[in-house]
Amino acid sequence: MKKQLFLLLGILLTYQLSIAQDSLQLDQVVVTATRIPTASYKTGRSISIISADELRELPITTVDEMLRYLPGVNLNSRNDFGVQSDIGIRGSTFSQVLILVDNVRVNDPLTAHFNNNIPVPLSEIAQVEIIRGPAAASYGSDAVGGIIHIKTKTFLSSEDNKSVSTRGNVGIGKHNLNRTDLGVNLQKSKWHFSTAYKANIADGETYVNPNFLAGTDPDSLYQNFFDLRTISAAVAGNLGSGWSVYGRVGYDYRDFNAKYFYTRSAFDESEETVKSLWTQGAITYQKNKHEVSLTGGYKTTNDLFVFNPLFSPNEHDTKQVFTNLQHNFTINDKMNLASGVQLVDKKINSTDRGDHQNLAVGIYSVLSYALSDRWQTHVSLRAEHDENFGWEILPQASLSYRQNGFVFRTSYGRSVRAADFTERFISSQISNLSPGRNVGNPDLQAESSHSFDLGGEYYFNKNGLFSLTGFYRNSTNLIDYTLRNSSTITNVKNLQEDADYFYADNLSNSSVIGLEGSVKYRFNWNNKIDFNTQLAYTWLQTKAETGELSKYIANHPTHQFGLTLDLTAYNFQITSATSLSTRQDELVESIDGEIQKDYLVTHLKLGYNLSSAFTPYVEIRNLSNTNYQEILGANLPRRWWNVGVTWNW
Repeated sequence: MKKQLFLLLGILLTYQLSIAQDSLQLDQVVVTATRIPTASYKTGRSISIISADELRELPITTVDEMLRYLPGVNLNSRNDFGVQSDIGIRGSTFSQVLILVDNVRVNDPLTAHFNNNIPVPLSEIAQVEIIRGPAAASYGSDAVGGIIHIKTKTFLSSEDNKSVSTRGNVGIGKHNLNRTDLGVNLQKSKWHFSTAYKANIADGETYVNPNFLAGTDPDSLYQNFFDLRTISAAVAGNLGSGWSVYGRVGYDYRDFNAKYFYTRSAFDESEETVKSLWTQGAITYQKNKHEVSLTGGYKTTNDLFVFNPLFSPNEHDTKQVFTNLQHNFTINDKMNLASGVQLVDKKINSTDRGDHQNLAVGIYSVLSYALSDRWQTHVSLRAEHDENFGWEILPQASLSYRQNGFVFRTSYGRSVRAADFTERFISSQISNLSPGRNVGNPDLQAESSHSFDLGGEYYFNKNGLFSLTGFYRNSTNLIDYTLRNSSTITNVKNLQEDADYFYADNLSNSSVIGLEGSVKYRFNWNNKIDFNTQLAYTWLQTKAETGELSKYIANHPTHQFGLTLDLTAYNFQITSATSLSTRQDELVESIDGEIQKDYLVTHLKLGYNLSSAFTPYVEIRNLSNTNYQEILGANLPRRWWNVGVTWNW
């Protein structure tokens, strides 16, 4: 029934597109998919651009929730409201997606599970760019499946006038939910200041504790509570004579129930507290055809993980330094060259993983060349050195062609990814490790991938956009956790005899083939009725040469639909976001863990515009009250209401 319903919605949407009347032009938004600012349709890449207005209108609380409805992107969430989600692009693992904030990487050196800990409230975000496919030649390791680049209002500020603006969202809801997202921006002459605060706090839902039934815990119930807070401030200024500066500081605090987030152990009663301090800055000099920029970032994270109150907690302190020096040269009207050097230094001090350090250096060059008025190409080459894998050469190329409303594009790229501290050393310092837990492998080799895609866009009836892309990625030495008996693990000495663990290992070969498509439509009538919608679809098929069960590689939907509807009629506003996923079902009764073969989830938001600035709303999450999990044992919220008000003044 669910599939038939979604098919009907798709047919209705296609019919509406056929009668579109207003104007939708080729996307002129400038992006940095290859480090050279370029109109998105000229990059040769499959790109989605989400504006601040779209983020405000959707029934979402964090960036990761928005990603679920886009083609080519999949999430495996452990809880909603931004608690924790693993982000994949085109069937990649969550470790193979690079997250950037204002040109600085924020991927966590401890574990990619924390990559979603984005230290910027929604109210501070101006634009989110999703670049599908590899970008390692431009941005370095981890950019295997793609990039999510978050650009803030201060970073993109270009005005010289005086203004003050504030934007926010406050609300309350079921399970003592408290939502706050406040931002203030001040523009004065050539300086821009901003500050923002976000909080998502709730007692969470109550569940029967399987460990009580197994006799390993005295508590019969547990709650998936969360307390998430982020504060950030930034400044940008034009110093004159071609000089400009930018700086940002942020603090992110997260305290949440993490039961079954990472293990299937009968002793798992996990709670976790993560604290991150983050600073970044940039200085740029521009004169004539030259632009030189120095960008840097520093991030510290403290993670306190209590697996079970009866066991000693694990505590991890990580530090990451990022630096990038780049020179952009406009050779002529058709050619632009960007060259630079990048450094990433990571350190960890951990009661569970030990003390380690890793340094990576990359040297890169990117050439953008307009072959004609219709043809555009980008060619990139990078030499990357990492203490884990030595030197690697990473080439990349893309080609785009435009003819009236058609845009044709294709790209190729090679990427690598070194194992993080968790994949190499998790549980290495725990004596007599209990079965069912993750075990690191200090001898892991780096992943290597080759990716191809072919697709395009068609802008029709001035108001509709159709996008379709096919892609293929082949990977060697792919890193994932496989269920292994301790008798087969020879380089870890703290395991129990004849017990099963999830052991980080290199799979010999893995490939993914897929198709992503979307249809967009916008209709505006007499400035009284405005209707925006997008229907997205992704198909993925992953194969590995080994027959072993892997934990993350194929943990993505085979088919995924996303439908967003945004209707403003006079002063009323109705917004919905629906996802339908079909994936490999799985059942582990001992932890009440079940991943269903298919499930449909809809979030609905109803609002009334009291003025152009203030909108009270009612939001119902998981409207159909679907019972579902995307990580075995980690229950996702059932129907959950909240009320609040948004403003943009």
